[in-house]
Amino acid sequence: MASVHEYETKQGKRWYVKWKDAEWVSHTKRGFTRKTDAKDFAARLAVSINDGDYIDPQLGKINVGRLAATWLEGKKGAVKPKYWGNLESSWRVHVEPKWARRQIGTIRYSEVQAWVSAMSEASSPTTVRRAYDVLNGVCKLAVKDGVIRKNPCSGVQLPRKTHKARTYLTVEQLLALADAAGDRRAVILTLGFCGLRFGELRALRVEDVDVGRSRLLVRHSVVRVEGGFVEGLPKTHERREVPVPPRVMDVLLGECVGKRPDDLLFAGNSAGGRLGEVTASGRNWYARALAVAGVPRLAVHDLRHTAASIAISSGANVKAVQRMLGHKTAAMTLDTYADLFDTDLDTVAMDIDRRIGESVRDLRARP
Repeated sequence: MASVHEYETKQGKRWYVKWKDAEWVSHTKRGFTRKTDAKDFAARLAVSINDGDYIDPQLGKINVGRLAATWLEGKKGAVKPKYWGNLESSWRVHVEPKWARRQIGTIRYSEVQAWVSAMSEASSPTTVRRAYDVLNGVCKLAVKDGVIRKNPCSGVQLPRKTHKARTYLTVEQLLALADAAGDRRAVILTLGFCGLRFGELRALRVEDVDVGRSRLLVRHSVVRVEGGFVEGLPKTHERREVPVPPRVMDVLLGECVGKRPDDLLFAGNSAGGRLGEVTASGRNWYARALAVAGVPRLAVHDLRHTAASIAISSGANVKAVQRMLGHKTAAMTLDTYADLFDTDLDTVAMDIDRRIGESVRDLRARP
């Protein structure tokens, strides 16, 4: 399947290897200065073709940019729109300038590691990891398509994520913030007591309010992507029911007055548009409410953490909190809010001590 041939050059004798791949396409590699080297190459080639492990050397010349376009297109229908937007942005800002013109077969592990290390000095671990994920995904695609044999991104050391200490509002602080929000009071109460993600709250319609069972039906999520709104399933792709405290339900009923079942529960304006993005700083209504209430400044997403804190401190078990927040597993809830369960250890110790005391008294009381 592979044969060695001799030819003459101005520098002397040289050898070339001629072979046909599994599809019977002819290939030639020239320039061997020793016949032994040519024979070794031919032998390895024959084994790889017979084992179905053959990689056409020409394929490795495809540049990363061409493969990345295919990879991103394939991701479009496989991941949520917001995440795809993050991947595309990371490619454009961090990966494309460095790697787009490189031939995929020329990339080495050491280069990728150096690139990651250099980025880590100027960017957050989240930014670095996302950029790495994009290049790694492109290289994985190249391996699966038989363009390269090994992934040069494999084994690269990435910066560790550091979790910032969370800010949890007390019930009193949350109520103060809700009052300071004015006509957005119901938004704060829903986020802070029910634990919805902001995109889930933005997608709620009047028909999603189950008054009889005191539930919110979380069936969709709306995210902002490239200046527009995209509606899809919640983050975990699973619909869920969220319990609503009666006092909060009374407020939500006020939001439903005069609206049709398919109207948005929380409209962004009088025309019924979507709620826009809000930040903890600036001139938006949420930032103003934080300033007026005088509570610790926290992102609107962190109100979800406050909801978890209030539920746990009120005695909710981890499984109930998991269902309320829409986590995939109870283990994920425990890992996310391990700090909130610290007091449970004290309770366990006291309960065990109480049982020991009861047993000791029973033993002493026996005749």
